[in-house]
Amino acid sequence: MTLLYQFALFLHIIGGFGLMAAITVETIGLRGLRRATQSSDAVVWLGLSRSIVMRLTPSSLGLILVTGLYMVATIWGPRGWILVALGSLVLLGVIGAFGTGRRMARIGPMVGRTHGPLPDEVRGMLRSPILLTSLRVRLAMVLGIVFLMSVKPSAVASLLVIVVAIALGLLAGQIPASRGSHEVRPQVG
Repeated sequence: MTLLYQFALFLHIIGGFGLMAAITVETIGLRGLRRATQSSDAVVWLGLSRSIVMRLTPSSLGLILVTGLYMVATIWGPRGWILVALGSLVLLGVIGAFGTGRRMARIGPMVGRTHGPLPDEVRGMLRSPILLTSLRVRLAMVLGIVFLMSVKPSAVASLLVIVVAIALGLLAGQIPASRGSHEVRPQVG
């Protein structure tokens, strides 16, 4: 292996760390947004999480793709697990854009125009199960892709791994987020 390949592998791994960091920040930000009762709190969580996620995710995905394609072109060739991982990365971006990105693009301006308590409409949008499901599916897919890179199974087995990862993410998305101890709870009775 050449020094250039080793450097590309290093950058590929750094891209993976960046993607996991973006998912982590998105998770923390979504939790903070869901717990927010005042618009000022929601603005802070939204600004923090969206600014980091919107920069880190595309740059990490770009780094993963460019270095991955270089390694495929120079050493690996188009193997089944690589093609499935590549397709999964594209799908990951699509799920993020449509499952989370479009909703957050609508929520952001609504939060910015609000003063005082968050309106029920905004709180309802923040509690959309699609936001949580999108996040959990993407996390499961990333773990599936890491498995593919580690084990390097056949194309069929790779496809099965990603299908199972997506199914587990969808299943996990059905589990409601736990309420924090500081979250306002409706009174019964």
